[in-house]
Amino acid sequence: MSIDTDSLVTFLIAWGIPAFMIVQTYLKMDTDDRNSAKKDFKSPYFIFTIGSLVIGYFFASLGNLLLLTIINLLGISLMIIGGFTITVDRWKRNKMKSILTPLLIAVAIFFLI
Repeated sequence: MSIDTDSLVTFLIAWGIPAFMIVQTYLKMDTDDRNSAKKDFKSPYFIFTIGSLVIGYFFASLGNLLLLTIINLLGISLMIIGGFTITVDRWKRNKMKSILTPLLIAVAIFFLI
């Protein structure tokens, strides 16, 4: 298992800066806002939509970093599940905007491969 230096720098920038900003913002919140954020992140809607997209993208970029195809495929499959769930949810609200989600996820997967 080898690590590509270019992928390491990209991985650290893409995941390090947002993680630092999220932790910093969370620490500035008061107790009520923290509890509300925890409640929102634990909801099934968040887990199956945004959560699976973020976790899938994390696994896909980790697979690219470590040059492990199985982790990359796991991440891509999680991104597909999240994209499908978001598309179905948006289809109920607006049929034209629901088409945009699979296109954006397909572009993201194209750049990961």
